[in-house]
Amino acid sequence: MSASLYASEIFDINFDNLSQPNNYTQRRGFGLDSFANSNEHAFSVKIPEGHYKIKLQVKGKQSSTEYLVFSEDRRVMTTTRQINKNEIQHLEFYVNVKYPNLTQAEHDADNQPSVRLRGDEHISRNWDEKLTISLSNRNVEFHRLQIEPTNTAKILLAGDSTVADQASHDYASWGQFLPAQITNRLVINHARSGETLKSFIFSLRWDKLLSQTQKDDIVLIQFAHNDEKKQWPRTYSAADGAYPAYLQAFIADVRQKGAFPILVSPVARRIYNTQNELLNTHAGYDRAVREVAEKTQVPIIDLTAHTTHLYQYLGHNQAAKAFAAGGKDKTHHNHYGAWLIANFVSQQLKLIYPEYIQLSDRLFNLAQPPLPAEKIYSPSLWPDMRPVKVSISGS
Repeated sequence: MSASLYASEIFDINFDNLSQPNNYTQRRGFGLDSFANSNEHAFSVKIPEGHYKIKLQVKGKQSSTEYLVFSEDRRVMTTTRQINKNEIQHLEFYVNVKYPNLTQAEHDADNQPSVRLRGDEHISRNWDEKLTISLSNRNVEFHRLQIEPTNTAKILLAGDSTVADQASHDYASWGQFLPAQITNRLVINHARSGETLKSFIFSLRWDKLLSQTQKDDIVLIQFAHNDEKKQWPRTYSAADGAYPAYLQAFIADVRQKGAFPILVSPVARRIYNTQNELLNTHAGYDRAVREVAEKTQVPIIDLTAHTTHLYQYLGHNQAAKAFAAGGKDKTHHNHYGAWLIANFVSQQLKLIYPEYIQLSDRLFNLAQPPLPAEKIYSPSLWPDMRPVKVSISGS
């Protein structure tokens, strides 16, 4: 297989036919592509922007190995799986490859617009013009990989760092776990750390998302963590002013595409008062989301209420074990916390649109979520996927 892969072609490689898989190069257009400081096992293919169905076969290298499959920036494509030595397992899932460029319009005929990448996105797999499939450890190897174009229905995500794909250290978001839990739709995550409703527009991320949105797609919209920051005057939006107005504009855009908008209230921060009572740091903003949802007759997934209940259920000390940086971070989650929240989101999606959503059979009872000691997702399943350490913007 050469590097000249087109969107109408099928990429098919049997790794048993390779005496020794080579590392990825631009000229070859495919090859092994793991970061040197990670225990991941990654393979990349230069591929056009588009939507694809993946048929993957993996093979165990030692007895009873636990593993996950990721795409791009550590987007979780499968539930936790167990494989034995020499066992071959067959997996299927949907992926998206997106380029920063946007379609030219009459008002920018001389300059093709593109999404304004920033921060660590220059080292992000989400925008590198190739598809990367990664296994969580090197005790599992690639056996066969098929990539073929698809027109399957989609779920598109707009949001901030609590939704975006996180690829460094123990950070994670509910958005990057959703592909493993929704089995019949392609999940495309456009969320970005530090984003607000306003910056999502002027960075052209909203344009990019809308360019991929079609009739009967579902668009989840979660903002507020950064919109509420008065210290960011350029993108600040008041809860009783611009914030609900922007939400209504986003809803109108999605409906104009014939798609279904769903508002998501912001995940709660883990901040307590002197009586150890959880504070609502989003006061006004979560209410605005509920009011806009009622006014526009749009479904809502109330993550402010749900995550507040979750932290209270876990208790002060146990709740810290759902957060990044060993619990020092009070906004962003680790893989355990993100997985808990993604379970709630996916099950709420099923309740809202039962005819459109099919779920994995690996979901838990929301009334009794697993505790940290149960180690549903061990740290060994969560490899670092960055060539250098990066900080998380937004709080």
